Amino acid sequence: MTTTTRVRFSISAIPTDVAARIRTTLVDDFGNQLVARAVDSAPCRHCLRITKPGEDLIVFAYQPFTSVGPYAEVGPVFVHAAPCEAYAHRDSFPEDFRKRILTMRGYNAEGTIETAELSDAGNPEATIERLFSNERLSFIHVRNPAWGCYDFRIDRISVSGS
Repeated sequence: MTTTTRVRFSISAIPTDVAARIRTTLVDDFGNQLVARAVDSAPCRHCLRITKPGEDLIVFAYQPFTSVGPYAEVGPVFVHAAPCEAYAHRDSFPEDFRKRILTMRGYNAEGTIETAELSDAGNPEATIERLFSNERLSFIHVRNPAWGCYDFRIDRISVSGS
């Protein structure tokens, strides 16, 4: 019997409890006083949609890491000011991000960056596959290549079969 391993992934947006707390308190984890305002267009990090011009958004400082260390960056992200549906299609890449060129940074289990590259516009799965071919990677952060802002997280799910 031979065993083969293929890599699947899981997409994680900003958790609903974080988005709800930001909308309710208008204060982020770093003490910034926040306001909701209409913007031209931006990605909501909770529903993982690119907003329409004029939608109210809240920009706040967010740290997407669960560990501390030199790679545990804090940066600005947007969420809808009004409640929105959490991104639910965890096993598929968000459609609104698919045609974008994105920075994908691969991290090991300790939260240290191992590698990074720009995604293939229209085929982000090819970039995910290349990055996860590095067995040391546990997760990927997807970011805006120009601004560096965090978009969402991709976790490796290993599935063994025979």
